[in-house]
Amino acid sequence: MLNVSAKRLRSIVQTIFAAAGAPDDSASLMAEVLVGSNLAGHDSHGVLRVPVYVARIKDGGMVPDVRPAVVEETETTALVDGRWTFGHVAAHYGTEVAIRKAKQSKISLVSVVRCHHIGRLGEWVEQAAEQGVISVVMVGGSGGTGPTTTAPFGGAARALGTNPIAFGAPAGEMPPMTMDIATSFIAEGKIQFARAKNADLPPGAILDKHGRPSVKPADFYDGGMLLPFGEHKGYSIAMLVELLCGALAPGDLYAEDGAHGGTVIIAIDPGTFRPDGSYEAVADYKLRRIKEVPPAPGFEEVLLPGEPEQRAREQRTRDGVAMPEATWDGLVEAGNSVGVDVAQIE
Repeated sequence: MLNVSAKRLRSIVQTIFAAAGAPDDSASLMAEVLVGSNLAGHDSHGVLRVPVYVARIKDGGMVPDVRPAVVEETETTALVDGRWTFGHVAAHYGTEVAIRKAKQSKISLVSVVRCHHIGRLGEWVEQAAEQGVISVVMVGGSGGTGPTTTAPFGGAARALGTNPIAFGAPAGEMPPMTMDIATSFIAEGKIQFARAKNADLPPGAILDKHGRPSVKPADFYDGGMLLPFGEHKGYSIAMLVELLCGALAPGDLYAEDGAHGGTVIIAIDPGTFRPDGSYEAVADYKLRRIKEVPPAPGFEEVLLPGEPEQRAREQRTRDGVAMPEATWDGLVEAGNSVGVDVAQIE
């Protein structure tokens, strides 16, 4: 394992994407978001992804220098065309639109179509929470028409995506609460990270191509499949995301090959039905009440959703980001492919 400072990683990622054709602000945003995922402890959605995105740019599937745009809107809704730029850039833009509309009209619904992978959904609900807005972000709706990874409960073939969903809520003196989950047992990116570390997966995460339980990342990439978390419960939530995104983010109507799902962002002003300032006090009370619950045997304390990421961010900002050599080698190769010598970047 190597250890690299967050500052150096940001410089590396920004330099690579700028060399690949991204304007400075898009390259900077991508560096901040990807390294931010590493800092939050979610290496599966961090700089590990850089080689894939560079490859998509080079084969023409991703257009780094275009801007997402609103193509249809009302006071409370907007349809955003990501225009096949970085998914993170499109999601950041769509979230800003949703925040603005929620502050103006109390609630908003924004859909993003023609959009690549948007990374860690927690990033976007954190973005809203920092501006005092409650939000829900979902990605799904491509099952049966696009790439799939996950079997339905009781099934032995891929039929769904990981169909993630995230939720964020601001507070007053307490930090915001955020939740970000794949409806599969683990996110597919965590299989990539386990493969990079040459590590096994947790039991119950995947089946091999014959429908047999496995813990080997290679079995997933050899035709295997993820399982939903919580058996029928995770499967039910996956189907909810599938149908909501299919209805509200009709990516199939805007994608040239008809194979892409979409992103749905719902934003809510927490003061919609409360007098000014009272929501923050209620949120702080509820969060503090949970923190005061005594820990069960084997635990030091009760953590709030989002608190592990906050602590990982503090620790990794201080001590650096540990990464497998395979991940570092991927950054070096991605840099070489666009004329960047990663070793020379400090």
